[in-house]
Amino acid sequence: MRIWFALTFGILGFCSNIAAEPLQRDTLTLDEALVAVLENNPMLLAGDYQAQAAAARIRQAQQSTPVQVKLELENFAGSGQFSGDDLLEATLSLGKVLELGNKAGLRGEIARNEATLLGNEKDAERLDLLAEAARRFIHVVVDQERLKIARDKLVLAKRTAAIVGERVSVGKSPDTERRRVRIAVARAEMELEHAEHELATSRLKLATQWGHTEANFSSAKASLSALDPVGSFEELAQLLERNPDLTRYASEQRLAESRLRLAQSRRKMNVEFSGGIRYFNITDDSALVLSASIPLGSASRATPGIESARLLSDQHPLLYQQRQLKLHASLYEIYQELSHAFSASRTLREQVVPEAELALRDYEKGYRSGRYSLLELSDAQKTLLDARLESVMTAADFHNYRIEIERLTGQAMAKGNSQ
Repeated sequence: MRIWFALTFGILGFCSNIAAEPLQRDTLTLDEALVAVLENNPMLLAGDYQAQAAAARIRQAQQSTPVQVKLELENFAGSGQFSGDDLLEATLSLGKVLELGNKAGLRGEIARNEATLLGNEKDAERLDLLAEAARRFIHVVVDQERLKIARDKLVLAKRTAAIVGERVSVGKSPDTERRRVRIAVARAEMELEHAEHELATSRLKLATQWGHTEANFSSAKASLSALDPVGSFEELAQLLERNPDLTRYASEQRLAESRLRLAQSRRKMNVEFSGGIRYFNITDDSALVLSASIPLGSASRATPGIESARLLSDQHPLLYQQRQLKLHASLYEIYQELSHAFSASRTLREQVVPEAELALRDYEKGYRSGRYSLLELSDAQKTLLDARLESVMTAADFHNYRIEIERLTGQAMAKGNSQ
């Protein structure tokens, strides 16, 4: 059973056949945990509101200039002959600024590109949250294994205490050895209690990823020892084009180009028209009023903005290239660690741990017969327990490195069974 999965598939909702939120259950799989994150994580839910707000900004940006209603009253409430309203002139007009150069359409294009960029950022956040949830799931599995090792350590300590008790009772070992093993048993009990607390904490930390304040599962179901062979680095490097950061840079490039086009459109002047009717109170007559306002020098005033927008647009290919190089180096470093973790985990599981188990059996037999000392027996026990713990941690490192590679490439290295 493999504990990694296609993080990209989780984003796309390919796990929709699983319950959206894990109810109280005995075991929890990685897929179930990730679907719960997708459906219930507060940050992801907030992203829906941000997307709706971006859609509203698009509609607002595409609006043309409003029609203005203007009322003017002149020549009244003054002094002398203007003290009354006999000479009052009232003008009611409608006016509008006519934008040339498709400025409204370009503002809408900018808003759409900003919405796309926001979507890229939310995809990256979603991928980061899924990766973090997967790492926390692995942490739970590791703590479950550490608890097993702590229990086995207590069993070994008690078994050793029984053997020492037999030897002390027949005078083959001093009573000080019985005191030493009693201390070892007490320490093993303390470590077991600590391991239980650590497991409870890691379970809660995982549950908070889908908004729970208590762990609503008893155990995480996965096998750390299921490791697929590592593919070639060249194949993984080709997948970097799907990295969320690079996708974001591409969106930023399109946004910068849109802003450049808007800046260029400002070379074309805006024309303000207005028309209405004017009433003359003294003669009880009325007349039409028309006006037009055309700003001069629009092209020259737009030049600095165009230059700035062009420079900002031209920088993006270089930023994209720099990010590519950084990602390539990060991927290579993680790939090397992944390869080492794979080989180290296999060596520990297939060679070191089995040899340590055999050695412990020999030391137990040898201690019973007086061939080995208690110190040598204790060292053999420690060697086995340390090897088992190292095997667990190395396998966990493999899965964590694999998750990080999937996060960098935006897709799974392999489709495994995450049940």
